[in-house]
Amino acid sequence: MDTEQAQWAAQLCEIPTMFRKALRIADDRVIRHRPGDGKWSAIEVLGHMIDKMTHWSDRVERIAREERPTLPGYDQDAEVRDHAYQQADPARLLERLQQQCERFAALVVTLPSSVLQREGIHEEYGPMTLQQCIQAPLESVAEHLEQLLAAQKVAPGSSEPA
Repeated sequence: MDTEQAQWAAQLCEIPTMFRKALRIADDRVIRHRPGDGKWSAIEVLGHMIDKMTHWSDRVERIAREERPTLPGYDQDAEVRDHAYQQADPARLLERLQQQCERFAALVVTLPSSVLQREGIHEEYGPMTLQQCIQAPLESVAEHLEQLLAAQKVAPGSSEPA
């Protein structure tokens, strides 16, 4: 493991805390408000992060053990709907995000640095290195936090200024 991997693992472990602080768990109506047709509520964004961490860690595992595996995409909206995040218990989702991020971080620190440039073939993005499969979900965290905060901000009864 190199220093960069330790940094990625630390960043993965910080994600649940960032989402826990951002989610207004005490206001159920606000976290379940969908800001528009086809838009996710804050709790659905949280659920999507669980799915994202699961898929990307699975991709990393496959690249580490297989030669140029195909990395299937997934229908994000279908998974959010099928997992019924809109009706889910926010505390349970935060716990699941914590578990998934810890699992991903543990994987990252155990990888030999020699595998970081191994490739898989993502169905949507084409060739991706194992390193890119670690960085991709990390790079999306800020955008998803903003999406969660924005959904809460526009919710009726939200005390956040519009």
